[in-house]
Amino acid sequence: MSDISVEVLENGLRVSRPGTSYVLTFLRNAQWRMLEARELLEAPSISGHEASFAAEAWKAAYSEAKALGWL
Repeated sequence: MSDISVEVLENGLRVSRPGTSYVLTFLRNAQWRMLEARELLEAPSISGHEASFAAEAWKAAYSEAKALGWL
């Protein structure tokens, strides 16, 4: 996951792969102690490469959220 960048936002995390257009924003749901990726919920379909990035992005976001005490 070294090619993944995680940016902490006020109410979420933005995960990107530098040098590409791949970006996912995971919003913090404090009430349910979870993260929600709106872009994935609204996407009609995604390619295999996008799905691979989404899996890596989720792992990075989950790890960062745990470190921040959000989860």
